[in-house]
Amino acid sequence: MYKEIIVTTTSENADLVADGFFAIGVSGVKIIDPQDVQDVIKSGMHWDYIDDGLLNPTNKDAKVSAFVSQEECSTKIEELKAYLKEVYGLDAEELKIVDSDYEDGDWLNEWKKFYKPIPVGKFVVVPEWEHYDNPEGLTPILIDPSMAFGTGEHESTRLCLGLLSDIDLDGKDVIDVGTGSGILGIGAAKRGAASVYMCDIDSLSVKSAAENAERNGVRHLVTIENADLLQKTDRKGDVVLANLTADILIRLSEGLSVACRKGTVLICSGIIHSRKQEVIDAFVKQGFRLTAAPSMGEWDALQMEYYGA
Repeated sequence: MYKEIIVTTTSENADLVADGFFAIGVSGVKIIDPQDVQDVIKSGMHWDYIDDGLLNPTNKDAKVSAFVSQEECSTKIEELKAYLKEVYGLDAEELKIVDSDYEDGDWLNEWKKFYKPIPVGKFVVVPEWEHYDNPEGLTPILIDPSMAFGTGEHESTRLCLGLLSDIDLDGKDVIDVGTGSGILGIGAAKRGAASVYMCDIDSLSVKSAAENAERNGVRHLVTIENADLLQKTDRKGDVVLANLTADILIRLSEGLSVACRKGTVLICSGIIHSRKQEVIDAFVKQGFRLTAAPSMGEWDALQMEYYGA
């Protein structure tokens, strides 16, 4: 027996709730948001046909849901509440969180149909079960997105891949902090990095990253450790990747500077708009200068260069 955890929230908070699911180790997240249709309509796109109910929805709430086992359902709900409160200040009382029985265990395969190849910059993220002809000659990153955060769907991941596309990675040493599925570190390895150090506090993510590195043929180039941030290494990188959250990035700013050489490029993401300046200020204090700050949806990414404190 499986349980579906369903969170009813606002359109503005839907991505934050989805991030909460990923952060507690629950993948295969689904978002149903009437506002998405309204945004497309406002963009001026022409439709041959659209259901009237989508034009004038009676319920404008967004629903974010994911599946868990019956045994872990209660624990995961409490973990989700705690994460959303601590990281984003969302009060559980303001969110309607329910669970319902789901007897058909085939959801483990059913959700796969929603994942398709995602071109981003010079990369294309390809679910391992999908065939992709790759006419553009992009660098493919084969991912099993069922186990850890980093599918290419989330804006924060796409922002990082976009910035990573514009960096010369040949012969570079790369550090990927909070690697999740390994998507960023693997992308760097496939575009010429000499070595990639990847770490994550979640053991499931470490397993996922190792398996994804293997399926991409770069396992020999990467070192993957189960570690809380950079506590187990004294390595220095030419490129440092950190797709985390604003709070963690601020806390990590000093530690990341120690892992940098003069001229090291830092790419970080997972930052909501309201926290962007705080993160910039924390890294400037440690000797970084901002070189790019793209945004997508509710999220910001930062590219910075280390010149020394």
